[in-house]
Amino acid sequence: MTAAAEDLPGQPIGAPGAQTSAAGAPSPVRETNGPAAVAILIYLGLSLQLLQVGIIPLLPQIGRAVGTTPATTSWLVTGSLLAGAVFLAVLSRLADLLGKKPVVVIALALVLVGSLIGCFSSSFSGLVVARVLMGAVLPMLALPEAIASDTMAPRRAQFTIGAIHTGTGAGISAGLLLGALAATGHASWRAFFVVGVVVSAIGLAAVLAGIRDSDVRAPGRLDAVGALLLAVGLVGVLLAITEGPTWGWTSGRVLASGLGGLVVLAGWLAQQRRATHPLINIRHLLSPAVRLPYAMTFLAATGIYSALSAVTRLAQTPKATGAGYGWSPVQVAWYALPQLLGSVMAYFVIRALVQRGRHVAALGVGTALLVISFLIYGPLVAQPGATLTALMIDSAGLAITLAVTQIVILRSVPKAESGIAVGLSVVLYAVGNSIGSAIVASLFGAYKVGRAPVPALSAYQLSFLVSGLAALVALALCAPLARRLRGSQTGV
Repeated sequence: MTAAAEDLPGQPIGAPGAQTSAAGAPSPVRETNGPAAVAILIYLGLSLQLLQVGIIPLLPQIGRAVGTTPATTSWLVTGSLLAGAVFLAVLSRLADLLGKKPVVVIALALVLVGSLIGCFSSSFSGLVVARVLMGAVLPMLALPEAIASDTMAPRRAQFTIGAIHTGTGAGISAGLLLGALAATGHASWRAFFVVGVVVSAIGLAAVLAGIRDSDVRAPGRLDAVGALLLAVGLVGVLLAITEGPTWGWTSGRVLASGLGGLVVLAGWLAQQRRATHPLINIRHLLSPAVRLPYAMTFLAATGIYSALSAVTRLAQTPKATGAGYGWSPVQVAWYALPQLLGSVMAYFVIRALVQRGRHVAALGVGTALLVISFLIYGPLVAQPGATLTALMIDSAGLAITLAVTQIVILRSVPKAESGIAVGLSVVLYAVGNSIGSAIVASLFGAYKVGRAPVPALSAYQLSFLVSGLAALVALALCAPLARRLRGSQTGV
């Protein structure tokens, strides 16, 4: 590898589209955030997953408390996901126009209000409103990384982005523990919303006191029409994907929602090409150095559901069915440990390879770990020890892949567009996760243990096969990405 293919020592992550000097060389980043800000940004990533995952084990308890069916109660997750997609579409672009810090403050304030509503609401509709507002936490998978890219020197920024994704793994672990404790009666389900109040209030105070913003702003104004079209299109597609297994894939509601969403998204792409100040610069979106990491993010995300949610469901299925471990919710909390250990492993891989400019090598390790994990899951799914090991490998691979794809994207777009660029990667993450969840749900419905409403082991194995194939495609994309990055001299 030539020296030109390595990272430039003083190059900001946002290069080559970053500000340049008169000679055309990238201007060095004026570092405005230090170690305290690193800790705050990591905390924001942790809080995201805590508030996303923590409610899942509590859905049955909440359903009994407010008198709703499991299908209806699931809207506490679906509503938050759909709202999060809308918040991403709008807030990520506003962050480029107004500054990342004020938009993070707005998002955390919405989460705080939603958590307060959840603490005191006794009706299902009130809880849905609470979860919709809490969907504003989803941009915390994008904006902290953009802040690090914009306001820190390259080495510190890359370290911070890797550490943020380690923090998200810790957040998943904390969410599993919180949900397990509340689900077993050790605490009320309202404890989840109380934790949401505390977590968002601490984050809000920390950001106001300890984060400094970049002075780089995108020109123009918010493309309101583009934001509306993107939000409506995403909601339509995500709604069809998430509700397809329940409503039926050929039902009028699913077809109308899915096809309508795709038509709106096609209209959005056409509108973006004509807009004076588009929501997303399509030229950057179609750049190979960006679209390949986007594709890898999407592919990696398809396996998230089968890697954690499906396995924890398997663990709680009674042994008598022949397709479960018969664990209690507290025993399921053991899955928090490999999730945390895998995320910590990921940090050391990112530090060892990304800090030396070996971005594609890191992606190769990350996606290969995903493939290995599903190779373990499939044939050994009936063995608890094997699934615990596979989850550790999978969480490491996922954290590496998501962190490094975001670093590559941030290196390939101007700093003034870092918010929306990394925000779109999170949108693709959400879409991939939803598609993976829908595939698993469909397989669970098709392959059951006799007439019991219990998924057979073959349903789990087929879902692992699909997820493993998606990870294998992501691994294969490393080769063309390496050629593109080497050709553009942005490091491999």
